[in-house]
Amino acid sequence: MTEEYFAAGRCLCGKISYTIFAPPRVMSQCHCDDCRKATGTGHASNAFFKQKDVHISGEPSSYGSVADNGFSVTRYFCPVCGSPLFGKLGSLKNSLAVAVGSLDDSSWFKPSAVVYNKHKPHWDFMDPGISVYEEMPPVVKK
Repeated sequence: MTEEYFAAGRCLCGKISYTIFAPPRVMSQCHCDDCRKATGTGHASNAFFKQKDVHISGEPSSYGSVADNGFSVTRYFCPVCGSPLFGKLGSLKNSLAVAVGSLDDSSWFKPSAVVYNKHKPHWDFMDPGISVYEEMPPVVKK
């Protein structure tokens, strides 16, 4: 029996793949210094899912750090090709942030917020219709 899924993705070399079985809870773009350095771009585009809805095949490597709000952040990436894949934020229990660029089809992605706008490079243009926060907005617990 094949279970219906919402989305799927993989790293550049294909060593790590994943399947997502429900729509995202939140979609955003982050311009914090750490996200810009981790992606090598002007921002990180992330879709946040319930961790139980994401099935990962393969063993990603990880790197942990502490965000400016004091919460832990763990970034997961392919140990072979280095593709950024996921993130876990200590402030969002049981959630997994999926790097949108690693999805096979991201046509459904529509961020609802831009965070850390104060760090946004002048050349990284965002949709003017999206809510903008100069820093991280207060985390809403669900």
